[in-house]
Amino acid sequence: MKKHRLGLIGCGWIAHFYARILPRLSDRVEVVWCADPDTLRSGEIAHRTNARSMPDYRQGLGEVDAVCVLVPHHLHRPITIDCLAAGCHVLLEKPIARTVEEADAIIAAAERSGRTLMVAYPHRYRKSMRVFKDAVVGGNYGELFMLDALMDESFADYTLGWIAQRETLGGGVFFSASPHMLDVMLWIAGEPQAVSMVGTRAAAQMEGEDTAVSILKFKSGVVGTTRHTWASPRTRIWYTMNAMCQQAHITLTTQPLDDIVATGADCRWLTRITALSQTGDAELLHESDEGLDLEPEIIHFLDCLDSGQTPETDGATARKIVELVQNAYREADERGTNV
Repeated sequence: MKKHRLGLIGCGWIAHFYARILPRLSDRVEVVWCADPDTLRSGEIAHRTNARSMPDYRQGLGEVDAVCVLVPHHLHRPITIDCLAAGCHVLLEKPIARTVEEADAIIAAAERSGRTLMVAYPHRYRKSMRVFKDAVVGGNYGELFMLDALMDESFADYTLGWIAQRETLGGGVFFSASPHMLDVMLWIAGEPQAVSMVGTRAAAQMEGEDTAVSILKFKSGVVGTTRHTWASPRTRIWYTMNAMCQQAHITLTTQPLDDIVATGADCRWLTRITALSQTGDAELLHESDEGLDLEPEIIHFLDCLDSGQTPETDGATARKIVELVQNAYREADERGTNV
């Protein structure tokens, strides 16, 4: 098995999660360099991954065969296209881009290069989410007819800089973060038929909405809702997904035991999956300390590089989510139901 030489581009908050995991995978990957214009940030991540620090990723593209692109959304298109043109495989943090047009440009560049493009939607790769999906679609609890998801985040002080601007973020919370729930819902319920959203600004100092609710109808007949806020006074359960099946109500909760923003990759977690039957009997299907774990996602990326298989969250899959959100935004703008 080939040992991949990897570069990390962007050394902000999410890079610490990669820095925690990649040394565990040293039999499969070597981090060669970490790049960020802020050399203090790149130096810290480089130290944790036993790599070297550099201010400009372009200096090192010839030394690696793969990169993780962990930069603000408005930089996804130019940096990803640079990396693909240099012959690198790319694991790109979600969303793929700010618009469908930018997504198409990235997908076309991946096709020209013949390299693997994977977009990082980590929740479907989590072990607990796989257990949840198996329980929902496995048939033991009857047919699924409704999904409901809530992300409860206290990020008001985090939504600064590029996150506060529509131009650089691409929208608000519904564009930037609600797709974590949308991706899982599409993975479980299939192709969407329609989606609508409403949004408001509750506390965060940003141009877009910091709180959003959406309603979805899937071609399978399943209906769904997402509820997401960055303005919670305090994060309570963080990620909750409910599946209503004909014979049971199945619930996944992933709860931080510390302050997520302050502790980041070191946050402690409790994840549980329960099934409440028609008779009122409660069954514990899963319990673990799994939280925002990127290891299964990174392993899937490496597996795809080794086997040549298409990633589950490839460019086309990620493009669908951008298109879905943009369509919902357009409808909300016409009705005046977003900020």
